[in-house]
Parts: sequence; structure tokens; C-alpha cells
Amino acid sequence: MNLFEEISWVQFQQQESIKRLPLNEQVAQYNSYLAELSRQRYLYSQWLANQNKGPKQLTLQNIGVLLQEDLFDLEQENGSKILITEYA
Repeated sequence: MNLFEEISWVQFQQQESIKRLPLNEQVAQYNSYLAELSRQRYLYSQWLANQNKGPKQLTLQNIGVLLQEDLFDLEQENGSKILITEYA
């Protein structure tokens, strides 16, 4: 199935495996073909969108403060707390 070229109704009807079917079955087959083509195009567009994103950008986040054994904050000389950080 070529995702970039849709077969017209006339071209579809002229295929050997289709033209011997009753008209209602031809219509059903063509609708099925169009639905599958649409689904494949959507999946391709989703795949393509994810290819252009590149690696996830991580940000530095504070997750806590450093504690002493007695569970009091361990502070720097200027009185500020020592933060524990991670990339997420």
C-alpha cells in the first residue's frame, strides 16, 4: 500500500480481484481500503512527529534537603540548607 498515492474509485474498480465482485461488495472493499489507508497515514505521521523531537530535555529539580543523623537540617556556613537535586 502506497501511503502517498490514493487509488481512485475508477482505478480500484478496474482491479482484477475487484471488478468481478457485486457493486455493494466493491463499495465495501473500497471503504475498507480508504479506512486502512487513513490509519496507516495517521500512524506514519505519529512516527514522523516522534522522530523530530530528539532526546527528552531533563531539568534539575530539588527533591529534598541533606539531614544530620539527628534529622535536623545540615546547613552551610551562611545558614542555607544543602539541597538534594536530581534530573527529571
